[in-house]
Amino acid sequence: MKTRYIFLLLLTIVTVKTVAHDYQTVYPDQTVLFKNSLGYQIKGLRVDSVKVVAAGTILYPFATIQEVSKYCFSPYKASWMGEKVVIKPDGTNLFFNRDGDTITLKTQALLNETWIAFQRADAFRVEASVQAVELGILLGLSDPVKTIAFRLLDQQGNMVDHALNKLKVKISKMHGFVETLNFYLFPDIVASYPDNILMSYTLAGLTNPKVGLQNLTWFDVNGFNPGDELHVQEHNIGDPNFFLPVREYDNRCIYKYLERTNYADSIVYRYARKQSIKTVYRDSSTLVTFNDTVRSVVLANPGFDKLPGEPIFQGNSAQQMYMRNDEFRMKIRPSAMNELYSYSGNGDCWSEIAGDGCLPEKRYIAGLGGPYYQCRGYIGETEERKLVYYKKGETEWGEKLVITGVRNLKTNAGLQVFPNPARNVVTFQLNDDAATHEVRIYNQNGSLVKTEQFKGSNYKIKLAGYKSGIYFYRLTSSTSKEYTGKLVVD
Repeated sequence: MKTRYIFLLLLTIVTVKTVAHDYQTVYPDQTVLFKNSLGYQIKGLRVDSVKVVAAGTILYPFATIQEVSKYCFSPYKASWMGEKVVIKPDGTNLFFNRDGDTITLKTQALLNETWIAFQRADAFRVEASVQAVELGILLGLSDPVKTIAFRLLDQQGNMVDHALNKLKVKISKMHGFVETLNFYLFPDIVASYPDNILMSYTLAGLTNPKVGLQNLTWFDVNGFNPGDELHVQEHNIGDPNFFLPVREYDNRCIYKYLERTNYADSIVYRYARKQSIKTVYRDSSTLVTFNDTVRSVVLANPGFDKLPGEPIFQGNSAQQMYMRNDEFRMKIRPSAMNELYSYSGNGDCWSEIAGDGCLPEKRYIAGLGGPYYQCRGYIGETEERKLVYYKKGETEWGEKLVITGVRNLKTNAGLQVFPNPARNVVTFQLNDDAATHEVRIYNQNGSLVKTEQFKGSNYKIKLAGYKSGIYFYRLTSSTSKEYTGKLVVD
């Protein structure tokens, strides 16, 4: 089956590019990115399958999450350009809106040639005409471009005031759409997810040839180099009227990248980390500060690497990420309230998930990591994780974090902690056997996990119930001595 599909795809490419079709809207051998008329939201287009029939060739772009009826959505129904594109032998291209109505583009029409692009029985029709044929420069490439304009007419042939009259499509001779519309909503369908109006989209990037904007990948987001420095603050405040154990959490971290090693399926970093974690409870507070050097492995993330708008499935839920290219190139995971759920996992009617509290959209920025977010819940709680400063090469932005009172994470004189890493039991061995001591264990979020008091020079803590990961300890003695450090649990 796979061999047959590859053969059909190659046949389609040859047919589309070598038969006497001077202009073509969509090509099956390239991935394309478009930006909307607002200039920053990016959509992807890629043909996932083809079907050759007597009436022509049918191209099926990847489906995006679409509203199919009121309160009913599907991640399988259609792309933002419609379910399919039919390429007829004479070069006519057919697109289909949400209602299954046909939009006709005559790619081989001559200058000033006119035809009916869309007809709504007993209501109106949309007339299309070739407005211009001229040499254009698209993403640095020189190619003839054909411009098709629209007019919406009533049954008597009178022009009707409509937004469509100001919209156009532009077709490049060798590279397909230069400017296009989200045909799924043509000409006046209003949807609540993910777009709500018919809109114009302009070519932003191609993969064949590789020019212009390219899809943002997980490796792009985590694309750091030696010398890069990031300052990140995570700050959460709970509702003071709600009886939660943690009232405030403030995690400040400075990352300075020291080494980078590239592999085929991963990137390995070594970076210096300075961090402070303040946790405020109802009746107390804690502050953990430390310095250490970390080795971090960034693995491939196929879900993140999907094109903007391409559904990401997790069990019976589905969501899509958006891509923007304004001040930063970034991908955005919408709020969980935009996530879809299906009891069957493959039906045509998926529902949006209802929720409350802080459910922020999360942003991932090229070369600056993520996620970054900010939100306010219904009961007054707030959550944010923000990039406050960065330095990359000669570029510097923001205001540096100041972290004081930092202790290096190393074995304190007078205290041994072993084994470290530990699995079942960890031993705290002190030189002072006359004092009483208290040891507190915190997780990476700064939350107190355990408090133990003992007297003498030797004490063992059982680690049953501890999850694998990094913890921090603070040991204080009745002799006013204090020890801090890091404990790794396997």
